Amino acid sequence: MRLLKKGLKIKSKPFELKGIFFHRTLVVENIVKKIDSLLKKNRYETFYFSEEKSKFCFDLLVKKDNTILLVKVFSNIDNLNENVIKGIKSMSTLLHSKPVLIGIKNRYQKLEDDTIYVREELPFITYNTFEKIIGQNAYPYVLARRGGGVIFLDGALMKDLREKKGLTRKELSEELEVTKRTICSYENESMRPSQQIADRVLEVLDDPNRSIFKNINVFEWQVKFNINKEYSFEGLDLNPFESHLQDVITDIGINTHWYKKGIAPFELSIHSKHYSPELKIEKDFYPLFSKVPGEKNELSFKYFIYMFTKLFQKKGIFIVDNDFKVSDFFKQIPVLKINTIEELDSEEEFIELVKEEEK
Repeated sequence: MRLLKKGLKIKSKPFELKGIFFHRTLVVENIVKKIDSLLKKNRYETFYFSEEKSKFCFDLLVKKDNTILLVKVFSNIDNLNENVIKGIKSMSTLLHSKPVLIGIKNRYQKLEDDTIYVREELPFITYNTFEKIIGQNAYPYVLARRGGGVIFLDGALMKDLREKKGLTRKELSEELEVTKRTICSYENESMRPSQQIADRVLEVLDDPNRSIFKNINVFEWQVKFNINKEYSFEGLDLNPFESHLQDVITDIGINTHWYKKGIAPFELSIHSKHYSPELKIEKDFYPLFSKVPGEKNELSFKYFIYMFTKLFQKKGIFIVDNDFKVSDFFKQIPVLKINTIEELDSEEEFIELVKEEEK
């Protein structure tokens, strides 16, 4: 009996935790597949990772015309990986892409539809909400806040409906049991009502179609990330080759952003210290994504080649040490040896070197 109790208690807990992890992974995987299918039906071009996708800062990369979407599904939006979030923000900035972040639950409950949840200054929505956006062009109208969601109202339309009903602000405030000042704030959109008050507004103003609910376009969400902001490289766990490469690039006068811990199929992005999409030469040339020697180079680099040369028409390079043997596999992409980069004195020389290797 004592042996049975010991064996049961020690072995069952890890087994149960493993089962829960597997279930959550399967749920996320199924949602990613549904998103992939939905987007393809709506004529989006998708790039779907079949291996190690859980580590990446995206599950799907998507393109349609000039729109680029970076899709990532999270089982719990209150349990976010800091490196993944930084990866999402930096890639959204560099690719001028729109982050589409799908959440299943927070620490307390499942996420509600038609609602935006903000974490790390990024918007999270449910799959059902995303499906409405793609299929019906129906964006969410609730912004989740502590104590309940708030509704974005079209103040001008609310005023118009109130006047058509022949109600003054004071009369409407009495109906809603709020102050006249509050009604003014709703109509000039300096304040947003709770979902309970908003539903009461619909009832009083006779708006069953919710026309005064102002939808929030998550694709226009401003991602706050300064790609040129200096930060320490000490915590990036760079190997000796990467550290030396970083020193060389810094001496040339170019900025880098490293993607460590497997959050992307490349190691770093390279861009000018004065990177701006308005500057023509920099817009045409940057951002530049680079792979450096490491494990599973060939597999990851195949992903990299397809993703950026086929889907996004972006530039990529492979930076290697001096003893690296270049095979026919790398003919599609420029390969730069470190001793060649060491001889450069300026960003202009670096750009010319990459262009020469592309020929």
